Amino acid sequence: MNSLSQKQSAIQTWVLPVATITLFLCLKFLFIRNMGSVNELHHLPMARHFADPTWLANDIYYSEPSGYRLLFQLIFGHLTATVGFLATSIIGRILGYLALAIGLWTLARSLGIRLLTLLVAIGLFVYVRRPQGVIAGEWLLGSIEPKIFAYSAIFMALSAMFSGRYLRMVALLGIAASFHALVGGWASIAILLWLLWRQPKVLLDGRRWLAAVPIYLVTGIFAWIAVFTQLLRPVEGGGVSPSYIYSFLRNPHHVNPFAWPQDEWLYLLAYLLVFTGCVVYVLRSHPKQTPQDKTIAKHRADFVCFILCTLILFGAGLLVAPFDSNGQILQYYPFRVGDLMLALGTGFFLALALEQLLFRYPMGAIAITLIILFGFGVEATRFYDKGMALQTFPSKAQGVNPEMIATANWLKQHVPDGDVVVSSPVDLSALPWLSDHPSVAKFRFVPSASSADVDAWFTRITDLGGGIDLLSYVDLRKDTRRLIRNDLTAAYNNLDATQIKALMDKYKGQYAVTNAEHLVDLPVVYENPRYRVYASK
Repeated sequence: MNSLSQKQSAIQTWVLPVATITLFLCLKFLFIRNMGSVNELHHLPMARHFADPTWLANDIYYSEPSGYRLLFQLIFGHLTATVGFLATSIIGRILGYLALAIGLWTLARSLGIRLLTLLVAIGLFVYVRRPQGVIAGEWLLGSIEPKIFAYSAIFMALSAMFSGRYLRMVALLGIAASFHALVGGWASIAILLWLLWRQPKVLLDGRRWLAAVPIYLVTGIFAWIAVFTQLLRPVEGGGVSPSYIYSFLRNPHHVNPFAWPQDEWLYLLAYLLVFTGCVVYVLRSHPKQTPQDKTIAKHRADFVCFILCTLILFGAGLLVAPFDSNGQILQYYPFRVGDLMLALGTGFFLALALEQLLFRYPMGAIAITLIILFGFGVEATRFYDKGMALQTFPSKAQGVNPEMIATANWLKQHVPDGDVVVSSPVDLSALPWLSDHPSVAKFRFVPSASSADVDAWFTRITDLGGGIDLLSYVDLRKDTRRLIRNDLTAAYNNLDATQIKALMDKYKGQYAVTNAEHLVDLPVVYENPRYRVYASK
């Protein structure tokens, strides 16, 4: 009987909550734009190239060294090469959401949060903002990529930290860094600040350091490989700093606070006010009569302190930004963890406040339960519709149209394997993985700032724009990416035959794809209502 009751308790404590959270995340995100306008278009083709280096071997982005993605590519590379992008996207998302469900439930249990309250918190986190971060464009849920596993490990590390299991915490932080060096690294620094604030004696314990350092080195081995590879192969200085190109030309929405829209700062202020108000209310109103009540109150206070430590790093990024004119520090995304943790923490404490205000009354609890069930029902309907839409994968949901597929199929059949195909630097982002032929470059796919290929990428994008002066568009106080994309597209669509032929010769490709309206004096080898393929001779 004891064994049976223990199994039932385990099911109620872990299996049902984790399954429920995973189910909700899958209903919401499993079939959203698989391999479309999400980061899977970055990571899954790179993983396939890792497993099969001959595939898109000459693509400047997809053939980039693994770097921090190595562990992710080891897990998903051969799967992508074997079963394809769609199946890998679905399998990967299920595994990622399962990992997140375990991490969130582990954290929630340490904070004394019930399943119903956690579902409310996740709903607030998911539906209030898209992306889920507050202002710096960070997000957690949507596609499968390395950071989803990194954040899952961080949530479990926080639970271990609150209960004083510091070596387990260190191991989990190392795993987080192995999946994503920046996410795991910034979280590790925030936890060091937390220890200095809340548990300074732990930092002075030499015996713990003797155990913690080897554990972190071992579990974070994939992060260290990426770091040492960069240190041993430094990027050579060119005319323009690669970090400047990466930070201010391509990714100002993530790393340049001066380029963030003014209304986004209002969101940040609103989140800070709601977070502060809910924290004060929850911590003051939580009962402290039993030892368990006191433990939960302490863990909640510790969680608040951790979020504040991530915001200290966020604030440090704001202080550095005016002086980092080349993006040397900003390129490492100092805002990302604080941006996400403020949103998540606000969802947690707002849900706890609602629990104390509403759940104590039967009608309030019933109302919240009905809202959650209604949300599950709505998402289940959407889930079915999106699942049915995948019968035509790839399609509009993936940024693909039938004419693009037809063009890609023609390229597969008639262009020699491995040949570069010239195409727009902005449009036809899916053409390389659809056609199995590398592009010259895409504005969307910039190599990491630690890679020497950033200079080559910049040169290629400039060439595809007919020599357009991209640096003249950079405004450190504005996000000019939309203007750049529009002008790059227009410039490519106005290239003449001599310029397109020069691109083919320079990048050793015999074919170029343009819009059907783009008429040049070159042999046309294929065309459809939207696209035309020209040959060099």
